[in-house]
Amino acid sequence: MDDAIRDAVRELVAEVGYAALTVDAVAAKARVGKAAIYRRHASRGELVFSALVHGRGPQPLEDTGTLRGDLTALAALILGIFSDPVAAAATPGLLAEVKQQPEIAARFQATFIAEERALVTQLLERAVARGELAALPDPALVHAAVLGTVFAWVFLLEHPPAPDLAPRIAAMAMAACGGVA
Repeated sequence: MDDAIRDAVRELVAEVGYAALTVDAVAAKARVGKAAIYRRHASRGELVFSALVHGRGPQPLEDTGTLRGDLTALAALILGIFSDPVAAAATPGLLAEVKQQPEIAARFQATFIAEERALVTQLLERAVARGELAALPDPALVHAAVLGTVFAWVFLLEHPPAPDLAPRIAAMAMAACGGVA
């Protein structure tokens, strides 16, 4: 059922856009009751976010052996999520909804942001253990350096990601790490 709902959201966002998407339409396309959707998702925004962004990532990142490599893998993961045409089409409207509805914002923070921040913390802790960093930098700042740059590149500047973009973002995020040994 979850796959059917996720597929229906993707198809409908591609067909009608985020603004015109309704839970009724998703339920009909997925051939499930609205109650089944609302048991899983508190709102349309949460449904779309879960189907397009949160359900696709973040995934555990392999230890590449270097902080720069780990940051590059993280940047590539986030670029992949937001470069998906359907996710890219829904994200601006979804983020506007997140900003206007505190309950959606809280769930966004508690799910996607918290999970990505945990990934960032993990890769920074590995770098400290390897001796690449003298101390643990602020995971929120490093996360913002990666996520903010991806967001600005994809949504504000509307540039398609170049093959060398993830390593370039990682190089910028290294500056947010401060005490690189």
